[in-house]
Amino acid sequence: MPLYNLAVLISGSGTNLQAIIDAVENGDIPDAKVALVISDRSGAYGLERAEKHGIANMEIDKNEILKLLDTLKAYKTDGIVLAGYLSIVPMEIIAAYSGKIINIHPALLPMFGGMGYYGIKVHQAVLASGVRYTGATAHIVDGGVDTGAVLVQGLVPVLPDDTAENLQQRVLKTEHGVLVHAVKALVEGTAEELIKKPKILSGDYADMQSTDRDGADNQKAEQSRTDQYGACSSTQPRKKKILIIGSGGREHAIGWKLKQNPYVTLCFAPGNGGTAEIGDNINIKVDEINNLANFARAYRIDLTIVGPELPLTLGVADEFNRHGLRIFGPGADGAMLEGSKAFAKQFMNKYGIPTAQYDTVLNLDDGLKLLERRSYPLVVKADGLAAGKGVIICADKAEAEAALKDMLETGVFGTAGSKVVIEEFLTGREVSLLCFTDSKTILPMETASDYKRALDRDAGANTGGMGSISPSPFYTPGMGEDIARRTLEGIKAEGFDYRGVIYIGLILTPGGPKVLEYNARFGDPETQALLPRLESDLNEVIEAVIDKRLSGCELRWKKERAVSVVMTSEGYPGAYSTGFPIEIPTEIPQAAGTDTGSGTVFHAGTKITAGKTVTDGGRVLAVTALGESFDEARRAVYKEVDKIKYKGRTYRSDIGLL
Repeated sequence: MPLYNLAVLISGSGTNLQAIIDAVENGDIPDAKVALVISDRSGAYGLERAEKHGIANMEIDKNEILKLLDTLKAYKTDGIVLAGYLSIVPMEIIAAYSGKIINIHPALLPMFGGMGYYGIKVHQAVLASGVRYTGATAHIVDGGVDTGAVLVQGLVPVLPDDTAENLQQRVLKTEHGVLVHAVKALVEGTAEELIKKPKILSGDYADMQSTDRDGADNQKAEQSRTDQYGACSSTQPRKKKILIIGSGGREHAIGWKLKQNPYVTLCFAPGNGGTAEIGDNINIKVDEINNLANFARAYRIDLTIVGPELPLTLGVADEFNRHGLRIFGPGADGAMLEGSKAFAKQFMNKYGIPTAQYDTVLNLDDGLKLLERRSYPLVVKADGLAAGKGVIICADKAEAEAALKDMLETGVFGTAGSKVVIEEFLTGREVSLLCFTDSKTILPMETASDYKRALDRDAGANTGGMGSISPSPFYTPGMGEDIARRTLEGIKAEGFDYRGVIYIGLILTPGGPKVLEYNARFGDPETQALLPRLESDLNEVIEAVIDKRLSGCELRWKKERAVSVVMTSEGYPGAYSTGFPIEIPTEIPQAAGTDTGSGTVFHAGTKITAGKTVTDGGRVLAVTALGESFDEARRAVYKEVDKIKYKGRTYRSDIGLL
């Protein structure tokens, strides 16, 4: 059998290179040969190490990096190891050696990865973040920076007296063992298996070698998984690990409801100040689809729930499903029902779902001509996602022209406003009908109504929501059943893999209910009013949706009414300031996993800084209370709201007034 030729690319002293050389020479990586060592830095000591072992070595100037591919081919390279190599590998090389390039990174990816995280900077960032564990990650190199699939990770505890320098030395020791494991998998052709179930190691290099040779479970590593991700990574005892994507009040409410099951542990990406009290916040943004999937694979997440719409429209469910990861949320095609208002309108018309008459325009001239033929008021909507602020109700032609110019000319909503829907203005009470669906069955929840305008009596600018109530007092049971049925028929006919929540925004017109919009996820702030009334185990319902056995589920609801008041930063939905400490009296229940008394606080735009909870967004908190009547719930919730203090606190005083 011919030897597997490795090329090792370095920048400095080459300690990782030495670990690979030693492993090859002592038989830990059989059937392999370090055929070539390359450095992008003049005088790198790693080249001298290679020389001592009789290995071909050379320095390549960064400006001549494209010549590297010819060099690799000349030495009949089978696989490449980046062991401290700091230059970006050209796409030509990545394409030529697809799946056969390994990088070692001095952190637990996807945390502290990407541009700017290298050398001592990684360890400085780790210490500043306050995580309990760091380590090293060997991953496949793809077109991004530190975004490739994880193969092996090693855990290193962060000690109270650590400096960046001594932490770096301990991580470097772990890098050696991690890298040897990954290189061995590359040589033996088992890297794909590791991608499906990455290996987690603990201890020093010798521990790693003996454990792997014995083939025994690395119990030390498993115990150490109560690491930088806390309970999320713990396997003693084994609990169901759930990742919730998002950082708002909706995500806190979902986590609160799930946490009522004692066999659940939670992670939030990225989470907020409140979610940190019931789980572990992970520093991954909602649009970092690959990093989210890598995290779920590496830390054996059992279930992922998608809160906001952006990752759904970007295809997070499709990416997770490709890797066999369980996720609650529709694929990108179904999420287009929220991602494009024009697409949703076409869907409604196609499947006989009552909605407002509309036109779609792509440029300002066509839009202005259309306004000449329309009656007022009318509604101008940005086609794409605009954080709940892309809907403008225009009382007259002048307001409509201004809205069109803002969207199509000024670009106030960016690409979301590059296409505009102009539709008739409908009158009537608005009702939010959220339904679970598994693409085969649709199961409506109880209803809610939200308050979109910023000021009392529905005055002021449109917002993401200033409060909500449940159930909607304006809805007659069964009123939206036909619309829900037709929506499901459309989902089936279009072939959408839709396993999640379909939010149907209804308006109860004199001519009957019509659909204003679809959302592809739980509503915010409706979720904060709905879930405190849900008696059923949310986890069981979600699992049934994913497994397409929703037809066997029945939802149970409390009879009490719910009123939820959103507290905002002064100036929202316009410009506002953040960073102000929040005072929440200890007698007010914060959403920590148990049933509540008079009120519950769900965090949205908050974060923890220096041990204190501070404002970090426009919508800061949602306070929810239950009562036998809306009046009772309303009195209870505003009693709690009045106790919460922070600079610039703002809220509507009429939530729940019927």
